[in-house]
Amino acid sequence: MPEPTPAPVVPVAVVQTAPENKWARRMGTRLWVVTALCLIASITLTIWSQKPSGPTITIHFKDGFGIRPGNTLQHHGIEVGEVTSVTLKPAADGVTVKVMLQPQATMLAAEGSQFWIVKPRFSLTRVSGLETVVGAKYLGVQPGPPNGKRVSEFTGLETPLTFIDSDAVEVEITFREGHGLTAGDPVKHRGIVIGEVTAVDLRRDLDGVVVRVRLSETSSHIARAGTLFWVERPTINVAEVRGLDTLVSGRYIAMQPGPKDGVETKSFAGLDVPPPAEVPEGGLEIVLEAGRRGGLQRGVPLLYRGMRVGHVISVGLANDAASVEARVWVDGDYKNLVRSNTRFWTNDGFDLSVGLKGVKLSTDTLSTLIIGGVSFATPQAAGQPVRTGQRFVCAEKPEDEWLQWQPRVPTGQHHAASEAVSPKPLRAALRWHEKSFGFQRERQRTGWVLPLSGNRLLGPTDLFEKPAKATDKPELEAGGVALVSVPESETKHGGLTSVRLQQPLPDTIAVWPGAKVAHVAEPVDCRIIGNSSEQPLSIAAGRIKIEANTWMVDPTVPLTADHHGAAVVSHTTNDIIGLIVMTEGRASIAPVPADLK
Repeated sequence: MPEPTPAPVVPVAVVQTAPENKWARRMGTRLWVVTALCLIASITLTIWSQKPSGPTITIHFKDGFGIRPGNTLQHHGIEVGEVTSVTLKPAADGVTVKVMLQPQATMLAAEGSQFWIVKPRFSLTRVSGLETVVGAKYLGVQPGPPNGKRVSEFTGLETPLTFIDSDAVEVEITFREGHGLTAGDPVKHRGIVIGEVTAVDLRRDLDGVVVRVRLSETSSHIARAGTLFWVERPTINVAEVRGLDTLVSGRYIAMQPGPKDGVETKSFAGLDVPPPAEVPEGGLEIVLEAGRRGGLQRGVPLLYRGMRVGHVISVGLANDAASVEARVWVDGDYKNLVRSNTRFWTNDGFDLSVGLKGVKLSTDTLSTLIIGGVSFATPQAAGQPVRTGQRFVCAEKPEDEWLQWQPRVPTGQHHAASEAVSPKPLRAALRWHEKSFGFQRERQRTGWVLPLSGNRLLGPTDLFEKPAKATDKPELEAGGVALVSVPESETKHGGLTSVRLQQPLPDTIAVWPGAKVAHVAEPVDCRIIGNSSEQPLSIAAGRIKIEANTWMVDPTVPLTADHHGAAVVSHTTNDIIGLIVMTEGRASIAPVPADLK
């Protein structure tokens, strides 16, 4: 029996899970990320391409100073444009920078706008642009006039502007020498910056220097005929010291405004040296004629008894060259010393003479020996007061007689028109003893007292009363003598006390007439007189307030303990109207009472 045919083998499919391909899965994830980033980038580029932009302007510079595309244009710290390209000029003589302005900055594309590359600047006068040391450089701009003509091409400034003022005024000043001026140096008046130097160039004929200056809008009115400009720099000589601040701050251009009605101008001729210093009002200007210059130099002092009372303004040859002429200024406080018979002489060294009595060396102080100057003297019988422009002969040396003159001439800024003499208070000290820890200790209180006619003294009450802790009778000293009062004649008037003395005052003490002591009900403009060697201190009535029957002086008035008892004199009548009383550092005026005779 044949064997049965085996049944065909049917293949059986076996399903197995393939091993995980981690690399493939990661790549798939990253492709999705890349796809997303590309999508975002395309959207961003699309949005950026649709971003509105303003006009594109072209700026030409001599040097690019590292500026590059992507840097910004800024005004007052705000971005107003972007640099789109920086290319070298075909002739390789400069750089062309294209800037795309933002829509809100289209007004910058106007005639008169100025552009510069902001970069670090270090000088004695300023430090600027430091942010560009660690950050990107950028362009600065000074907008032109709002109604200026629209233009798209500009020539950039090589020096950054630091004095930004849209309404600034440009002027030109011609100097013989530049004295180291550079762009960016300030222009000052009375210590305040009013402009800056924008450029310094040689004249075409090489005969000077042209300095271009920007003046602020508030100072533009000084650009008028008669205005003077000069370069302020250190000046040190025997007659004058000025400009020392430029050793630290650097040179600058100083100026002196011209007449208010001067015609507006934009071109000036600068001075080689500063003009004579402005003189205050109220003084006297005279002219001295001398055979030679000697000690006559600009700025040297005018001396009276060795005290400075003025100065020489200028010195030069007379029109006919026959003599030297000097303009001399006498301060207002001392102009009354110059009379028609006053004599002047120069201090220009020393006089060495040899005679039978030996060698005689005559000289003044060391300062006058080195500096020089002019001195003058007035006879006892003083002549008539002089007027401005009066001419005097200036001798080479004084005669012996001149040095002996001792006229009694009233001085002071506020002397009366009638030449009444100002009061001369006496410096006084009240001395007493106190017992402290078993020991006697001397104490004192100082101030001023005023001698009055009738052998009387008027002063603050605390200079006449006995202190509570005094162990003996106090003694008042004034005018070089010990003063003893008559007890029954002592009269108190609020903060003031008047006493009658037992002994007469020395003849050398100037007594003030009782008729010139007056009572006033309200504060008036007055002056304070204490130490005769110091100038009186003026006080306006508005700086005096009545508080509880006391006239309190404004604390800003510079009164100190040294003014205690100083006389208070009316400006208008020259009468004594009170005395200064210092209490715990506060100054008040004790007015003269109505019953003081």
